[in-house]
Formats: sequence, structure tokens, C-alpha cells
Amino acid sequence: MPPASPNPQPPSTSRIVAAGKWLRMDGQKHFLRAVSYGPFKPNARGEPWPEEPRLDQDFAMIRAMGFNTVRVYELPTDAVLDAAIRHSLKLMVGIPWAQHVDVLGWPRWVDDSHRHSAAGRGVELKMREAARRFGNHEAVVALIIGNEIEKTLVRWMEPRRVKRFIEALVRVAKEEAPHCLVSYATYPSTEYLMADNADFLAVNVYLEQREAFEKYVQRLQHLAGNKPLIITEFGVDVRQHGEARQAEVRAWFEDVCQRLGVAGNVWFAFTDEWHRGGEAVTQWQFGLVDELRRARPAGVLPSVIPEPMPYLKISVVVCTRNGSATLRECLEALGRQTYPHREVIVVDDGSTDAVPEIAKSFEFARYHRLQHGGLSVARNAGALLATGEIIAYTDDDCMPDEDWLTQLAQAFDDPQWVAAGGPNIPPPPRNKIEALVAAAPGGPSHVMINDEEAEHLPGCNLAIRKRALEAIRGFNPIFRTAGDDVDVCWWLREYGGRLRFVPGAMVWHHRRFTVKAYFKQQIGYGHAEALLMKQHPQRFGPLGGARWRGAIYGDGVGSHDPVEGSVFHGPQGLGAFQVIYANGGFVWWHWLAGVLWIPLAVMFALLHLTWVSAAIVVGVAWFAWHRMTQTSPMPAAMGDKLLLWFLCLAQPVVREMARLDTMLNIGARPSFRPHLPDILPPRRPRKWSWRIMELAFWSEAGVGREAWLAAFRDGLAVNAMTFRQDDGWRWFDLELNPNRWLSYGIVTVTEYHGGQRMLTRVGVQRRVRRVLVVLLIIWAMIGLTVSIPLLWKQICFGVPVSLAMVWLAAGWVFAEKKMASLIREAAVRAGLAPIKDEGALGLCAGDESRQTN
Repeated sequence: MPPASPNPQPPSTSRIVAAGKWLRMDGQKHFLRAVSYGPFKPNARGEPWPEEPRLDQDFAMIRAMGFNTVRVYELPTDAVLDAAIRHSLKLMVGIPWAQHVDVLGWPRWVDDSHRHSAAGRGVELKMREAARRFGNHEAVVALIIGNEIEKTLVRWMEPRRVKRFIEALVRVAKEEAPHCLVSYATYPSTEYLMADNADFLAVNVYLEQREAFEKYVQRLQHLAGNKPLIITEFGVDVRQHGEARQAEVRAWFEDVCQRLGVAGNVWFAFTDEWHRGGEAVTQWQFGLVDELRRARPAGVLPSVIPEPMPYLKISVVVCTRNGSATLRECLEALGRQTYPHREVIVVDDGSTDAVPEIAKSFEFARYHRLQHGGLSVARNAGALLATGEIIAYTDDDCMPDEDWLTQLAQAFDDPQWVAAGGPNIPPPPRNKIEALVAAAPGGPSHVMINDEEAEHLPGCNLAIRKRALEAIRGFNPIFRTAGDDVDVCWWLREYGGRLRFVPGAMVWHHRRFTVKAYFKQQIGYGHAEALLMKQHPQRFGPLGGARWRGAIYGDGVGSHDPVEGSVFHGPQGLGAFQVIYANGGFVWWHWLAGVLWIPLAVMFALLHLTWVSAAIVVGVAWFAWHRMTQTSPMPAAMGDKLLLWFLCLAQPVVREMARLDTMLNIGARPSFRPHLPDILPPRRPRKWSWRIMELAFWSEAGVGREAWLAAFRDGLAVNAMTFRQDDGWRWFDLELNPNRWLSYGIVTVTEYHGGQRMLTRVGVQRRVRRVLVVLLIIWAMIGLTVSIPLLWKQICFGVPVSLAMVWLAAGWVFAEKKMASLIREAAVRAGLAPIKDEGALGLCAGDESRQTN
């Protein structure tokens, strides 16, 4: 028997902690309601804060408005910290650094190349010092280690490297302040910059239309995964929209955040008084008070009146078989539900342990015992006993959040929604093995058609209208341990119903406690997949895998690293909303990761093509390692990493073997024409690219990359050189000779250094067709294995490879000379001055005073 289940609520503490999709303080759910404050014109001591009397008055006014937290963008002084404590406010502290310049540097030879940059090391040092000083202070609730790195600068530094740099800063901050919340504040133009090791997802959003904001919050909840979502900036410009509109927007903003499970929000801003880059910002007026602290109508915190709760009685059905280890805490959690119109039914599927005694000890729960018939039989029995209009299913190893039913009830405000469910999140693990099993693939996942509508909701968190369940004749009894929820969801959609995902309706769901139990679960899933194939052959592909229209979430996989071709940046990187699109780059590896790679490796070994066999084994091992690296947080010890890698390697094999075995036994056959996704993924780039040169140019007159690009295009036309412009998917602005095997990309960025001072950087990429590199590798490997004399090997295989390498080297020389000449000529025509020593201009990556927001 596993050890006692932990309480998912954190122990009593004055610190605010992340707990699933919510924040908690002293064991109670805590909604972070914040307002931004500053930056301000330096006071008499040169600090970017008001004088102390004004500071104290401001914090008193902020508290009177109903806020409990203040977001600041400069490091607080002792006066700010004391004022926060005095007025019972918490601080969300932004740690400023030079987010307007390239701190990662060049060359980019390794992923952690920021460690070779003096600017990057300086930022890390500053982060460590600030986290040590403020992260452990009682007034500080969270550290924001960065804020809105400009989108074209991110593309210049390459999104994957920027993300890893941000994660390094989060890691540094957490080392110094392990009990403080840490995150990076992104925005829609770099939505993909989400630190996997952050404690919550922080996003600055400015959408004044309620419908657009609701849809975007639903998307952000999926990106947040099992973490809280905090809107770290949202506001309305009074100069443009007026005070009445500001008040109206703030009222529905608070309502939407509560209904959609947002854990906290920050209203931008407290006052119109705002300084940035050493200058007063006067073109915008976002304040709840003006510069003289005269309150606007929006300054009165709206008393949020939730929309009328539908009077729906919900019957909670808990099916259990020998679940005494976790059933008690499941029922205790159901006893804490805030939704009043409910009943709880425990269906015992022939347990032989202490389940009857535990269930009967809870007066509010109705206990019903069955002869062992399987999960579907138990769920159907619960439906027959239910008197509510909605039947909410959960498992005996789940602990629903106290607002679980309240959130689910709101999802049935429209008859088109016949089922609803939310995320299932592993609670704090009991031990190391449970943590590794929770991080392994194959857990229960929801599948989304869009950000609100689901194709599948796991049965551990699934509410269904009783009449809809009756219309499809309930759960199919052939599913005894798993697969029943998939079958029901497919049938509900088949009959015209829609399934709604509710991000705030979370349950804590224990994963398996041992490696043996984990593999037993995966065998059960494989068996269930074969049964599903028998019932729904058209939903399975030729190799037996289920075909979903939607995207799979919740399997413990971290956010994908952005790669070229997966993010639509917009032409020249100027897209307002930039997101990661799935491009199916690992489809073939997914196929090989199951059973298929084993007979293939053996076959090629028997054919004496050992290099092919070795390549397959190495490829599958790499794929398992790649899957492991997406886990957040990553295990620290090498032994734990190896065990997790083994689970990632063995899980698809075990599951697929169970599926194939059952397919043979019951005669299940997949369709060779499965349902395919309606939306095709973007095409991956056909070329590999890497940067080989960078040049920098200076302007005191506000001349930037646009002027340089125009001059460069003119120069290409004069030289009769062909080029194509970025289609929005590439990490370059222009590509020269795009139809050749070897081409060159040009990428640019402009850094703003205050006033009209601008630094424009121009980079040259070498781009080589992927097929050329693959053919050269295959040709060379064949040459190593073919049994022919050494001389003929050199002639037939060594000469072509050598010539190709010489050709690539010649291209390098061309880029160094011809491309540099064209770039400098364009700079002269655009009025830019070339520079070699940025330090001579007084540009310091550690100086954040020139940043723009």
C-alpha cells in the first residue's frame, strides 16, 4: 500500500504559493488582485520613486481601492517595502535589465552561449543579487525576471536561445529565493516565450473587446498547462477611449478573470504619472487616478456580481475498486465543495479492502456496492442512482478543487454543451519514483479542437448531462479499466453534442505509485485502444494509432521549443500575435518509437547493415531523451534522468505491444482511410541555416532597419541578384538565391537607445538544403560499409563528399567578402555609420534606463 496521500493544499504559511491552477496563502485560495505602480521621475535621492509622503498616500489609496498587490518595475527601496507592509500590500517585483539589446551575443556555437557573453553573465549576476535581496522579503510575493523582450529582437537572438536564457534567469532567481514565486512576463507578440521552470504563466494583454479577451484567456489557460495564469498587465487608455469605457472594461475584466479560472491580474496602471527612458510619458493615460491623484470611475473596484448560477443539481459519482489508499481524501475534498446543489454517490465495484468502511463514514455520500463488473458497469450504475441533471464523474484517486462543481456548473449555460471537464493535475509526489512516473508519458489527457471545445475529456474529470448520457445508452460495458471515456466522448459528439473545457475546474489526480503499476496502467491503455479500434475503426490510422482532429494536452509535456517554421512572426518579424504551430516534425519518430523499431533494427543487423541498425537504435534513444527533456521540472540527479529516460523509451513499446496483442485476439483492424485533421500544419523549412557573420551600424537620426532593408534591396536589383522576402515563417528578412542548394539569409534588428539613437544589427545566415546534407551523410556511410578496395572507396565516395565540402567552403569565402561589401554599401546609402566597438559609443547592456515599454 502506498504511503498516506498528501494534502494538495500547501501547509499554513504567510507565503503565497502556486497550487495547480490557483494560488494559495495559509492554505486558502488567494486571488492576486494587483495594480501597476511606476516607474516615476527620480526623487531627491535619485530613486525612481515618489517622495515618502506621496508614496504612503498612494499605497493607502491602492489598498482602499481593494487591491492586495502592487506590481513595480524598479527594485524597491526600503521605503517602498515598509509602505507595503504598513498597508498590508504585497509586491510583485520586476527586476530590470537591458531587455532592449542583444545580451546573448555572437557567435552562437552552443545552446548555452549566453554564458560566453559578458552581457549575459552581467544580467545573471544582477538577477542573483536582486533575488537574494528581495525574493525572501515578507512583502514580496513574486519576482518578474523580465518583461516583454521586443519581438524583432527575440527573432534576432533566436527564440529558442532566448527561452533558454529566460529559464536560466528563472533558475538563478529560484536558487536565491526558493520560496518566492518567479516568472517572466511575456506578451502576445512573443507568446511562445514561456519558461518551463516558471511558477506561473505571466502575460501582458491589452484587448478592450470582451469576446476577444475571453477567447485569448482560454488559449492562455492551455499554454499555462498545470500552472496558474496571471494577467500581469491589462488596461485602457482614457485619452483614446474615455473614462466611462475604462470603467466598463474594468468591470467585465474582473468578471472574466474569475469565470475563466485566472489566478490573478494586474491592472495597468494606478496613476497617469509615468516616466520611461528618462522622459515623462504623456501620450497615454492608463491610470485609475490622474497625475494629481484624482480618482476616475474605474478606480472604484467593481463589486463583481457573477452571472446567475444555473440551478442544476449535480450528482458526483465516484467509482472505486480497492481504492482505500486514496478514497478518504477524495471524499474529504468533495465535502469541501462550494456548490450547494449536489449529491455524492460512491459505487464500489466489488472491493476487497476497506472501501465500504471509508465510504460509509461520510454521511453526505451514498454508498452502493456491485459485484465486480468493470469501470463502465460501475459508471452506468452511478448514472442510474443519480438524481441530478448533471453527472460529474471523478476517480477515487482524485481530489477535486473546492470550486470544481461551481466551475463545471457554469459550463452548462447553453444546451449545446452536453459535457464539460477540466485539467487533472498530479499532486505533490510522495517520493522520487512517483515524481518520475508523473513526468513520464501516457497520462490521461484532454484533446482540444479549439481553445474551448474538446474532442475528449478524461473520465477522472468529466461531467455529462444525464439525458445526453441516456441518449447514447451510457458507457459500453466492454471497457473494464480504461477507454470508456474516449468512447463516450466520441459518441456524444457523434450525436451532435459539444464538449467544453473548463480550465478552472481542476482535480488533483494521483499518477501511479510504482514503476510496475505504471506499466500495468499502460498495458491497460493499450488493451483499451484495441477495443476502441474495434468499435471505431475509422478513427485509427494504418499503424493503429488514434487519429485526433484536435491537439493533445496534459500529458506532462512542456511547451515546445520554437524552431524556424513553427512560429508565424509576420513579414520581417512584425506580427502582433505570434504563436507556435504544431508542424508534425516528429511523426515518423513517433511511429518508430513503438514496437516497429525493434524488428527493423534486428532485420538490418541480420542483413549486415549494422550502421542502419545502430542509427535506428540511436534515433529511438534520442527521441526518448528529447521527450524526457520536455519534462518540467527536470530531475536533477543523473540516476533519476536515466530512469525517466527508460520510462519514455519503454512506455510506447509496452503500450503498443498490449494493443497489438489485443487486436489479434479480438480481430480489431484499423481503417486505412482515417479521419484526418481539418487544418494542415505549416511546412517545415527545407533548409538548415546558421549565422556566419554579423555587422552593426549606428544612427543619431532615427534611421533603422527599414531604411537599411530598402537600400539593400535596391543594391540587389542593381547587381541583378535574385531574392525572396520573408513569408512570415522564417528567421530572416531576405534570402539571396533562394532556389539554389546553397543560399544566404539576411536578418536585421534595431535597438533603441534613447531619443533618436539607434543601433541596427545585420546578420548573414548560410542556408543549405537539408536533402543535400542527408544525401552526403548516407553516401559517406555507404562508402564505409561497402566491401570494395580502398582506392575505389576514395574515388566513388570520398571524392564527391570532398568536393561538396570544398563547395561549401567556397561559399563561406563569398559570404565573407561579397555579402559584407553589399551590406556596407547599403548602410552608406541609408545613412548609417558602421561601428566595430559598441563600447566606444557608451552602450552598456547592463543599463536598463534606456528601455522602452
